Amino acid sequence: MREKILIIEDNTDTRKFLQVMLGKDYEILVAENGVTGLEVAREQQPDLIIMDVVMPVLNGFDACKLLKEDNRTQKIPVIFLSSKNTTSDITFGLSVGADDFVPKPFDYRELKTRIKARIDRGKQGPSNIIQIGQLKIDSSTRDVWFGTNKANLTLTEFDILKFLVTKKGVVVSRAEIMKEIWRDDANATSDRTIDVHIRALRKKIPAMSKHIQSIYGVGYKYEI
Repeated sequence: MREKILIIEDNTDTRKFLQVMLGKDYEILVAENGVTGLEVAREQQPDLIIMDVVMPVLNGFDACKLLKEDNRTQKIPVIFLSSKNTTSDITFGLSVGADDFVPKPFDYRELKTRIKARIDRGKQGPSNIIQIGQLKIDSSTRDVWFGTNKANLTLTEFDILKFLVTKKGVVVSRAEIMKEIWRDDANATSDRTIDVHIRALRKKIPAMSKHIQSIYGVGYKYEI
């Protein structure tokens, strides 16, 4: 069975281009605005969502925030594809729960690489529980608890946290994080992206913040 991708895009040409090109490898669902996109996501449970930011009725930022607040859709990875792509736009997009942000005009090969990476990482593998102190990570369900509190993380936030935890006590550079999470597409990701996701992790799990230590000029370390 082919994975499902939902394209939420109001521009007809862009939507049709993605529908045709991605349709060679995936089952494609489409929506012309954020409101319709939310309905389709809840009903069809796609494996990934590609979404524009500037759209009528409901913009992409608000739509993404609603997706991540809904138990039915919060684990679906979201990639923003938008001409609204200043540093502040990208930072804000990641802060509302997006897993990636691809600026328009875009390189289709780059977009396809990012899509594959997100879908591959979202597939469940064998049960694998990591527990360090009060932190518990279940790789099979991609669930995270700190103490008795369950955290709702995006795909990228989960992957970054898991990577830091597996390197417990070791300083990990931003470059190493980018290579691990974005792999072949690491050069297209900036240090700022890592910092945004780290801030989101600390905000979602305040009690864990002290364990994710910033190492000035280098990167981060998870310390018990």
